[in-house]
Amino acid sequence: MPPNKEELKAQLMTEAEEAIDELVGQADEKEDITLSDIERLVRAAGQQVMAKLTSRLVEAKRGDTDRPICSGCSQVMRYKDHKERTVITETGEVRIERAYYYCAGCRQGVFPPR
Repeated sequence: MPPNKEELKAQLMTEAEEAIDELVGQADEKEDITLSDIERLVRAAGQQVMAKLTSRLVEAKRGDTDRPICSGCSQVMRYKDHKERTVITETGEVRIERAYYYCAGCRQGVFPPR
């Protein structure tokens, strides 16, 4: 069951705080840190946070109750299983798990976003 809005917010805040703590720790480890070093650390932390936020939001929006209609024959598709995939997003690679549906007549499968 997807988390409610407050649970999701708490998860996202926790993950952002962990990335910030790691960033601050890495910056403190370097005695002669340069602006370029700081920029690299911030960029890496930002990418990590963006990927985690994207993943959490995709998971939270997952809804497996509506079975999709086959685009080939307009029949309701059959639930097969849950599948995990790595998706390349604007914020980086994200592993998501969603329901997978299959149409035996058209031999087409879908991994719908919701």
